Amino acid sequence: MNKILYALLLTIVFILGIASIFYGLFIFWKPVAFIFIGVVLVGVAYLLNQLYTDDSSAERRDK
Repeated sequence: MNKILYALLLTIVFILGIASIFYGLFIFWKPVAFIFIGVVLVGVAYLLNQLYTDDSSAERRDK
């Protein structure tokens, strides 16, 4: 009977541990998503800035 209780205890602790890991990852995911989206938006802004041609600077290069 002691082995059955020990196995049950180990199973419960294992399930709680796995649930805690996934809950922690769920909590951790929200701020990581904001950071990732922020980096993506900064990258898009940088690319748009590089692709934009300023008319006044283009006229100076032609002369």
